[in-house]
Amino acid sequence: MRKLLPLALLLLSFFCLNNTNAQFKTIVIATEDIGTLKGIYLKNETANQNSAYGIQVVYKNQQFVYKQEQDTIHLKSKELIAQFITDLKTGLLVIGDEEKGFSITNPNYTIFKNKGYSDNNFIVIANKDLTIKAPINKFFTNQLITWLNSIDFGKG
Repeated sequence: MRKLLPLALLLLSFFCLNNTNAQFKTIVIATEDIGTLKGIYLKNETANQNSAYGIQVVYKNQQFVYKQEQDTIHLKSKELIAQFITDLKTGLLVIGDEEKGFSITNPNYTIFKNKGYSDNNFIVIANKDLTIKAPINKFFTNQLITWLNSIDFGKG
């Protein structure tokens, strides 16, 4: 009996956890590849028909060729999307000017002007610790802004 009790508890916890995971469903509404970035518009549904929408911007580390690291920017409200678009537009204002620089840091991401390239026409999206960085040029920044503006957030 002593040996069966832990096994019974393990099986019971497995069925409880498996049952709760079955009540949560993620639906991908739209995806877009934008240069090295990937934009994903998601809908998360629970069993009691509550829906939560979100946008994920996945970016990969461009520093190392052989070690692929990636991170994700999670935008879960219209306000966060608007702030991200504003930050990207701020980067576009200084992207071609050699004299100007900028850096925007918030809990979800960091955006700064890249000074590592000779033509310096890149902004960098990075995580808060600056360990994963993805430079994007003006063309892909405009594409990302256009895609974010085309999302009818909260519907789909």
